[in-house]
Amino acid sequence: MKTIAIILGSSRPTSAGRALFNHLKQLAPQVQPELNFTFLDLAAYQLPFFAEALPPMANDHRQLPATQQQWLTDMAQADGYVILTPEYNHAMPAVLKNALDFLAFEGQRKPVKLISYADNMRGGQFGAASLVPVLQRLGMLVLPKPTPIGNLPATLQPDGTFIKDAPLQARYTKGLTAALHEIGYYTTILTDHPFTY
Repeated sequence: MKTIAIILGSSRPTSAGRALFNHLKQLAPQVQPELNFTFLDLAAYQLPFFAEALPPMANDHRQLPATQQQWLTDMAQADGYVILTPEYNHAMPAVLKNALDFLAFEGQRKPVKLISYADNMRGGQFGAASLVPVLQRLGMLVLPKPTPIGNLPATLQPDGTFIKDAPLQARYTKGLTAALHEIGYYTTILTDHPFTY
């Protein structure tokens, strides 16, 4: 069974993204029951600021503390990814960039779907855009079109359920369902037919 990791790209306890993260915990197994979903909360890894002497890709004898190694292991075990990112000053959050800086080859040639979010109708689009070159440097295959989720606090409750009569409920369901089908499709194709040379 293919595994897709859904990553919450914020560690703030009050992050609006936690509602979206919780919503996908409910939605993903319904939309793609033939896939295994894991849910990776960056806050759980307690990653320090990256300060290793060597770049991860150039360190063949790398040894890390348990929580840092667990982040790498969880990423390596996934066949594809969904990254949820807010937008901080037209870019991704520092905690997400820092987590990606710990990676070496764990995500190489694996697909990643970007879902950005915000409390306004722009949906954090610049957060997603800033991620693309970072993920490409890590060898990940970024799917072409991010899914922006706007007006998040007015749509989802903290537990991931919809606020009663939320006007964007149908739009959320359609967009997130399409995003899950898309990452499921590309994860299956690329896992069953890996590129080798």
